[in-house]
Amino acid sequence: MSLRVFVVLAWLIPVSTFAQSAQPAPPSPPSRLWIVAGAGSGTLRGFCQNCEQDFPFRHGGALVGNAGYRVNSRMDAGADVFWMQWHNESGRIRATAITGVAQFRPWESKGFFMKGGAGMAFVRNWVQTIGPNPDDQKALAVVFGGGWEFNSKGPLGLQLFAMQHVGALGDLQTANGPVTDVTGNFWSLGAAIVIR
Repeated sequence: MSLRVFVVLAWLIPVSTFAQSAQPAPPSPPSRLWIVAGAGSGTLRGFCQNCEQDFPFRHGGALVGNAGYRVNSRMDAGADVFWMQWHNESGRIRATAITGVAQFRPWESKGFFMKGGAGMAFVRNWVQTIGPNPDDQKALAVVFGGGWEFNSKGPLGLQLFAMQHVGALGDLQTANGPVTDVTGNFWSLGAAIVIR
């Protein structure tokens, strides 16, 4: 009887060891770092309080980039870069906004997100300049918007976004004289790839 028990135990021990080692490894935790790169269609309209003229809407392509760190399952923190160039009858203007942003997802299981932040805008202006060289201007920049991210749990996703960047340029000195309290509003719609 004891020989049968020994044989049964000897046969079961390797089977149970094999069954334990055959279990799949636990999934690795998702990366906390993320990078976003994309493009969109941008619309700009300038504004100043004391100007009598009405500024027209200008359109152009826009590039966007984000990089950051996942704070928790609903909140990200990082940096946002927005670049846009447009033309008018007198030349071209290029604007770059670099802002710190926080991105919030109200629902963990859904792709909807909201974003907001502040930083600096840099405007290079070839229009109505005093000399032959372009004017460079710095401004306070604010960004807010939202969008939807597809495959938000995977290593590669797609993001559709709608954003508004506001640049408070202050006073500008142009060839036609000083322009005070100038603000630029940039609206953009686009798509981007998300890498985690």
